[in-house]
Amino acid sequence: MLDRKAKPMPRFVFTSPWSWLAYRVGSLVRVGVTGMAAEFRHLTERTRISSQIEKSAWMFRSVTSCVLVGADGWLCMSLLPLGSVQAVIAAVISWSVLFFLPRPTPRIPLFGARLIVAGTTSGLLQRVVELVLDNGGSGAADWKFPLLAVWFLIIIAQLFWAVSALFRRHASVTVQAVSGQARASSGTSGLDHWSNIPQIRLCDVGGVTRAKQEVLAIAANRLGRQRTTVIQNGILLYGPQGTGKNLLAEATAGEFGVNFYHVRCPELVGQNTGSGAERVRKVFETASTKRPIVLFLDEIDSIGSRKQEQGHGTDSGGGGREYNSLVTQLMQSIDQYRQMDGLLIVAATNYLDGLEPTLIRDGRFDARIRLDLPNESERVEVLTAQLRKFPWKNHDLTAIAKRTPGWSPARLKSLVDRAALCAQERVIEERHVIETLESTGGRDQGPLEPVGWDDVVLPAAVVDDLRALLDLMKPGRAEELSLPAPTGLILVGPPGTGKTLVAKLIASQAKRSFYAVSPSDVLGSAVGGSVKRLSEIFRRAKDNAPSIVFFDEMDGLFPEHHGQMNQHDVQLVEQALIEISALKPEHQIFLVGTTNYLDRIDPRILRGGRFSEKVVVPVPDEAGYRKLVVRYLGKSRLGRELTIQALAERVTGMAPADLEATIQSMKRVAMRRMDPNAKELPPLNMGDLDEALGRVQPRF
Repeated sequence: MLDRKAKPMPRFVFTSPWSWLAYRVGSLVRVGVTGMAAEFRHLTERTRISSQIEKSAWMFRSVTSCVLVGADGWLCMSLLPLGSVQAVIAAVISWSVLFFLPRPTPRIPLFGARLIVAGTTSGLLQRVVELVLDNGGSGAADWKFPLLAVWFLIIIAQLFWAVSALFRRHASVTVQAVSGQARASSGTSGLDHWSNIPQIRLCDVGGVTRAKQEVLAIAANRLGRQRTTVIQNGILLYGPQGTGKNLLAEATAGEFGVNFYHVRCPELVGQNTGSGAERVRKVFETASTKRPIVLFLDEIDSIGSRKQEQGHGTDSGGGGREYNSLVTQLMQSIDQYRQMDGLLIVAATNYLDGLEPTLIRDGRFDARIRLDLPNESERVEVLTAQLRKFPWKNHDLTAIAKRTPGWSPARLKSLVDRAALCAQERVIEERHVIETLESTGGRDQGPLEPVGWDDVVLPAAVVDDLRALLDLMKPGRAEELSLPAPTGLILVGPPGTGKTLVAKLIASQAKRSFYAVSPSDVLGSAVGGSVKRLSEIFRRAKDNAPSIVFFDEMDGLFPEHHGQMNQHDVQLVEQALIEISALKPEHQIFLVGTTNYLDRIDPRILRGGRFSEKVVVPVPDEAGYRKLVVRYLGKSRLGRELTIQALAERVTGMAPADLEATIQSMKRVAMRRMDPNAKELPPLNMGDLDEALGRVQPRF
């Protein structure tokens, strides 16, 4: 390979034409050797810094290209000597193979493929020349020399075309990897991350169609071949985390085939005075020497937030002035380099409002693009783009997109990656994605202890209602029956009947995330604090769906409006109405509430579409009391005059919580009759029951 930057040979005194020829040959040989050495260092450095994925991709391209070129050469060389028709077929095959070689094609296989094309094309042209000369009659002899000259020139051009495959590609097609020496000389080692041209393109970024169009318009002004005299530069990407800002910037570099310079702005902040501004200057200087390039300033808010006020009573000579200098240097660097051809400035932040207004004005960042969470159709595009990276069986992704509302592209990518692991390197099918999705949520249960059906004592009608609700909560069951599950359920009943235990039973059996909300968890003294806590609970429930949000003692959280209410209660009720009304079936959030007094709750909370289902949890029936008596007695024995049936009849009408307290009190009364060294309680009698009832004083 010829290196045009190689130093020329020393001046030579020409004594004859042969000396001039020897000089030129020696110069070319020296340049070639120097170029080969530089190429060897370049390939060695690329091999060292390349990731395992890049190495595997290069190996796949190399093996595939060699197989195709080898088969092409064997087939063409077999067909070429057979006749004119076979020569045409060989030429067509050799040219077709060029279009099937994987891109970017390794140089040696590309050189071989072009050499085969040159051979088949020259052979075909030779037969055409011979055919013209043989059938041209007496005047054909006059065309012999021009035809042979054209044939010879075409052969020479094709040979140069084949050899050019070994040359290093131009920067507009590919950019060499940055060597360690270059990073050391730039003085930004550890502050940036270099990569080759990204393998991803804008088509690999699902959704954000409008954002991609705006980015293309600005990027073409700085990186495209046909540039206008109007300078457009600076793209600020902002929005919630995980919406694909980094991916869009990297895909822009890959789309135009330029280098991608990823700068993590928090690492530019120095401890010494002036060091941060110096690092900012070096970042832009380094980017200018590696053009064409996309300079990506990630988390720019860390060095571009609003300037601190300076003056009397402020930190005029400390950290405030140093930070203001850093922001000023960033603005000056953008002004200095934004007009440079081949340099595109892209920045990203999650906090647009916190940036310095003069930093993000027009003339520094000409495009401010918001990336929001994708809607249903955009989620389909994101899933398709991510699944395209793996072998997968094409199927409709609409159902998956409907079940992932509010998911960011980063979270969807994680879903696809886990589905690929679930497939165990086989073809990803729809069931793999669904299984992964169903195992994703429902794990944020905190200290919730599992509750089974044997742990609760309920009437048969209540059990049937709860089982029907749990059946509708199963993934896909509501769509199968065309019967949507209710948004919320209120458990109504006297105190101590086990309403909270029933809510935990629903959470355990449904295998959902569980968020218990009581008045003490939400109500706070700070203005607006209760509203923010409630909003945060719903946001967390959506992020970890499917979920259950449990409101204990709803009459204390959302009281009915009686006369004048304080502003705090009004705000809390209104926020609850907003959050509940915004819930959709695809959010997979089920609301459960408990109350002893249904008439004390704001009627707007209880209307259909919010807490539309009301289930009464009464005291147990006769069989339920016997079951509870046996459970609470445990290992304790009963006297002859007191049976389980008799005890159950005495406590009928009592709340289960009072029943448990009564039996425990009976055991403590019986302890007074124990021997000092006894290891078990004496049998419980009727007197123990009477005294325990007097102590507990349960309500019937």
